[in-house]
Amino acid sequence: MRSDHRPLWLKRLTAAYTQRWAEHFLCPRFDSVGSGFRVINPRCVDVQGVGVTLGRNVHIMATRDRYVRLTTFSHGGRSGRVEVGAYSIILPGVRLTSAASIRTGKNCMFAHNVYVTDADWHDLYDRTEAPGANAPVVLGDNVWLGDSAIVCKGVTIGDNSVVGAGAVVSRDVPPNTVVVGNPAVPVKTLDPSLIRRRREDLFSVNESCDDYFEDFERWVLRDNRFRTWLRAVLWPNRSH
Repeated sequence: MRSDHRPLWLKRLTAAYTQRWAEHFLCPRFDSVGSGFRVINPRCVDVQGVGVTLGRNVHIMATRDRYVRLTTFSHGGRSGRVEVGAYSIILPGVRLTSAASIRTGKNCMFAHNVYVTDADWHDLYDRTEAPGANAPVVLGDNVWLGDSAIVCKGVTIGDNSVVGAGAVVSRDVPPNTVVVGNPAVPVKTLDPSLIRRRREDLFSVNESCDDYFEDFERWVLRDNRFRTWLRAVLWPNRSH
C-alpha cells in the first residue's frame, strides 16, 4: 500500500495497543522512563544492560530492518550508562553503546543509523578483551546528529550544534557549530542570537502534543473507510 487507508478509529486502536505493549514489555527494561514516552514498533527496540534511562516526552521510532539498540556493558565492577534527555527523538537504526557514560541533554535528535559509543571495545594490541579504552560522551541541549553520523569516546558536543550526515566526530564540538566530514571539522557557526524552535516547543503550545497529532491524523485520514482499507490489504494494486 502506498497510503495509509486505515480509518481513524482503527489507527487509534492500533496505536493504543502498541503503547500498552510498550508499557508492559519494553518500559521495564529501562531503569526509568519519563512521562509522555512514545514508541513506534516497540518490538524493534532492544535495551540491554542496566543504567538506561529516558527523560520525559522521548519519542523512538524503530523498524524491522533498523532496530534501535540502547546497550550498556558491565566490566571491572562498574557498568556503562545511557541517559537520554527530555524531548529527544531517536529514529531507526540508532545505536547508543556504553561502557562508561553517554549522557544527552534535552531536545536532541538522532537521525537514522546514528552510532554513539564511549569505548574502543578492543585494544589495538590485545583483541581478546572488551571494552578497551573508554571515556564519557556528553551531548548538550538541542544537538542534532545527522544520518549515519558516528560520535566516538570522550567527545563533548556543545548546545545547539549539528553533526552532518556520515560525519565521524572524534574531538569536542563547541556550542552552535556545524561539523561535517571524517574526521569531522567545523564548517559553520550558528548565530546564538537568532530565535530557535526546539522539540519541546511542540509540548508547550496551547494544545498538547497528543492533541496536535490527533488533529493532524483526523485531517489526513478524514475520508478513509474500513471497507477501503480492507480492500487495499486483501487486493493491493498500484492505485493504492
